[in-house]
Amino acid sequence: MKIFVFISVLCLFPIASYCNEKCEYADVVSALRTNCSDINIELQQIKKSEIANTVVTGVGTAAAGGALVAGIKKKDFDKKAEELDKQMENVKNMTSQEFVSFLKNMARYQELKEQYNSLCKMKYDYQARATKLGNVRTGLMAGNTVTAVAGTVISHKNQSKSDTIKDMIQTCLDTIKDNEQKIGQTMFDCERKQYENLKNAVSKCRELSTDNMDKVFRQNKISAISSGINIGTGAAGTITSALANQNKYDQKTKNLNTAANVLAGTSMVASGVSTVFNATTLKSINSNLRASQSCEEALSKL
Repeated sequence: MKIFVFISVLCLFPIASYCNEKCEYADVVSALRTNCSDINIELQQIKKSEIANTVVTGVGTAAAGGALVAGIKKKDFDKKAEELDKQMENVKNMTSQEFVSFLKNMARYQELKEQYNSLCKMKYDYQARATKLGNVRTGLMAGNTVTAVAGTVISHKNQSKSDTIKDMIQTCLDTIKDNEQKIGQTMFDCERKQYENLKNAVSKCRELSTDNMDKVFRQNKISAISSGINIGTGAAGTITSALANQNKYDQKTKNLNTAANVLAGTSMVASGVSTVFNATTLKSINSNLRASQSCEEALSKL
């Protein structure tokens, strides 16, 4: 009789929740599945987008670098053509009669004629190469500008996406926190296996990090800023390169070529910064991607 009374009184206290308590395993599982699922899918999508952005800005970096190399080579050919132009300047100013007279007086008419023709050929060859390289530089700068625009769009999109995923992760973590008592209670009210499965799922899902998504947001913001700078320098470089691509050796044309090369170098640096930050962002995404996969696999076993 005393034992019966003791047990009856004991069941009145919360600590003895194993007395006539309902197993809330199903409710907890439902809450976790509702608020902790689909994060992996979203992370996979943003990862694909980030890989695309890394590739795009990488191509832009290579294009800007190629434009810079082409511009430097063009400058070298322009210089050689200018030197030959100066050597031939006096001869070019002569009339045909003066030129023939000049050559006859030199006693080596044929040899000098061949030398002159050779100089002409070299000059036009240098000019042709310089023009070709100028076109290459202009084309690469235009291509770099296109990748910069694409990179900016993708980075802004990924910023928004990272915020959405961060909210999803926070909701999952809040759900775990809100259900901590119920999860602990399943140890007494439910089967031991159910409690262990819940404990494992919670442990896996808690590895999700909102801090990582903050990093993704910040890194994409920097990438977007760098790509934005690249749009400006790339567009300006494309126009400047086109204006500078002519067979003139005055100071204005030289300045335009120098400016085009400087803009190509600036674009290469800006695009390189974007590429580095996009690649770094993948590390933060992959960390949560692994955690979300483990989380959802554990949830599927509940």
